[in-house]
Parts: sequence; structure tokens; C-alpha cells
Amino acid sequence: MRFYKFQAVDNLGKFHRGKLIAESEQEVVDYLSGLGLTPIQVVLSTETFLNKIFKPFRKLSLKDKIFFARNVALILKSGAGLIEGLKIFVRNLKAGYLKDFVLFLIYNLQKGNPFYLTFQYFPESFSPVEIELIKIGELSGNLSKTFDNWAANLEKEKNVRTELFSSLLYPSIILIAAFGVIILVTTFVMPKIANLVQQMGTKLPAFSRIILSIGIWIGNHIKLIFLFLSLLTILFIGLLITRKGRQILLLIGLKLPILKTLILNMNLRAFCFIFGSLIESGITVLESLYLTSSVISHPEFREAILRIHQKIQGGANFEKVLAQEKVFPPIFSGVMLIGSETGNLSRVLEVMEKYYEDEVKYTIKNLMTLLEPLLIVFVGIIVGLIAVSIVVPVYQQISAQLEQGLQSRQIP
Repeated sequence: MRFYKFQAVDNLGKFHRGKLIAESEQEVVDYLSGLGLTPIQVVLSTETFLNKIFKPFRKLSLKDKIFFARNVALILKSGAGLIEGLKIFVRNLKAGYLKDFVLFLIYNLQKGNPFYLTFQYFPESFSPVEIELIKIGELSGNLSKTFDNWAANLEKEKNVRTELFSSLLYPSIILIAAFGVIILVTTFVMPKIANLVQQMGTKLPAFSRIILSIGIWIGNHIKLIFLFLSLLTILFIGLLITRKGRQILLLIGLKLPILKTLILNMNLRAFCFIFGSLIESGITVLESLYLTSSVISHPEFREAILRIHQKIQGGANFEKVLAQEKVFPPIFSGVMLIGSETGNLSRVLEVMEKYYEDEVKYTIKNLMTLLEPLLIVFVGIIVGLIAVSIVVPVYQQISAQLEQGLQSRQIP
């Protein structure tokens, strides 16, 4: 099967374009005609050098996944046929990765393939757990509930990201303002002060000369500094949107105590939702643990889950093994024990998920409460250093010279 690019119009004259995986060009034409589209152009898609570079970045966004999950749940609840509902849905999508995915989904369904099978072709967008939950939902005939729960969890993840972004917005503005002040002072103010000092023949203190030299150097190399900062920004974004990059950032974050707590709570929330959803779907504890470990990003946490999995395989008790792992807080292990003994483990996991969701929000709030005054102090130190080391000595020197001038005029 190969990638084909297509352009087509519907009966309302609306233009559609996208990509489709198919066995031949004629199959693409027939498929588009079945969707009520008139093909204009169908060409074989060749992977260019740039496509290979940007391939790791091409995946469904969190927003796209929420939109897709909500609409599939709505189609299933409406009683309309899944294929017909998806055909209506795809006609209203703009060209992009989501449209390509839905087109391929319809293509596979029309060929008689299971619904979950298409998701396996997109491992960069869907985790093994998500695929397994969709598979179980399809086999049990409870797909609408699966998509509702999935969309709800994605919404929670989106809310956490939005809250984190909103919390970082104010500190980011302060940092940008601080760098703006530094650039303004080093580019325009310090060169003029240096000329003034040279004209006056004034000898500044050693500390003042060092600060002035640093400022002038920054001003002279501002383009290189901007280039360096731009490359750092691109590198950070690259790390942020790739799986390996996120692992690197995660390892760095685990070195900082407050970020370590935040990352642990986020992984505990994810564990509660994923493990609870799998248990509720009827999957065994053993298989649920293995699938959950494939999604958890925290390395110590993932290794602990795999150790629990291995010990249970050897005949150990789940609750006792869980309590032996130090990465799990004592309160978590205790509540899991109660849930297991009462036979209500999935409900307990749901409650714990909400608890750790609140803990994540609380940790973010505390982090920002600590960060904001530190940034204000940082900006104050920069401004203070400039004032104390440059402005004050120059002002004192000018005042002294003016005073000497006045005294010399008063002498008859």
C-alpha cells in the first residue's frame, strides 16, 4: 500500500484535498466517488528529504484527538451507521492530518477491517493503551462509552496543560521584559556612558569597569546572541514535541525537587486512569499493568510497574507487592489495599485519579507562587547592578566635577 495525494470537490462545490493510503490510484478514485466526491487529481505521494526530517513531528494534536473522540461518541449515540456518520464528519474537516486519518479509517472500515485496526497504523498519535481500550470497546459493543471516557480524560490532560501554560505566562512576560531591558541598556545606554566616561577621563571602580565591559560586549554581539537564543528555542521546541526529547526534558525535570513532585503526581494520575479503565474493561491485572507501563513516562515509576508485573507473574499478591515499591506514596498503597479487599478497585482508582488531578493543580499553583517573586528579585538585581555599578559612580563623578567647577569660580 502506498500514499496518494488527492484533490476533489463535493456536490456543493467545496474543495477537498488530503492523503490516502491505498493499493492503487484507481482504488483512490473509487473510494472518493463512494464518499460523494468528484476526484480532480490523484497522484502518488513521494517522500521528500524535508518530509523525512519532519516525519516525527506529524501526529494528531491533543485538540484533534478530543474533537475526533467527541464526534465519534456522538455518531455512535445518534444511532446512525458509523461509516455514514464518519463520511459526513470528514466532509466538514479541513485538509490536515486528522482528515487523512479519518479518510483512512473509513477506507479500512469499508474493506471490512475492525475499527481499532486503523489506529495501529498511527503509533505516533495513539498509545498502545488507547488502541487496546478502543479494541475492547469494539469487541464488547460499548464503543460509545469508551470514546466518551477517552475524550473526558483527554480534556483533563488538556486542562492541566492549559493551566500550566497560563501559570507560566506571567513569569515568561517578566523574563522577556528583563531581557528587553538588558538589550536596551547594553545596546543604547552603555555605549553612551562609555563615551561620556572616556571624554571626562574618569576612572571607574574595578567592578563598574567589568559590568560596563560586559554590557558593551553584549551590545556588540547582539546579533550572535539573538541567533544563539533562537537556536536554543528551536531545540527546546524540538525536544518538547518529540518522544525522545520529552524523555530528556523529563530526566532534567526529575533533578529539581518541586518539578519531581509535579511529574510524579501527573504520572500517578495517568496510572489511576489507565489502570482503572483497563480493569473496568475486563482486562486482567497482569495485562493491565503491562499495558500501563508502556504509557507511563516516569522511568522509576515505569520500572516499578514492570517489577510488580513480574512478581505477580511469580505468584505474589498485588497489594503487598505494590506496598513494597517506594515510588508509590503510602497513602496510595493503603487505598489500593482497601479497594482490592472490597472488590471495588476500579472505583477507588477513579477517586484517586481525581485526588492526584487536584494535587497536580495545587503543585502548579505553588510552583508559580514561588517562581514569580524570584523572577521579580532577578529583574531587581539586574537593574540594581546597572544602577550601582555604572549610573551611581558616573553621577557621583559628574557631581564632584560640577562642585569643583563651582568652587573654582568662587575663588577671586
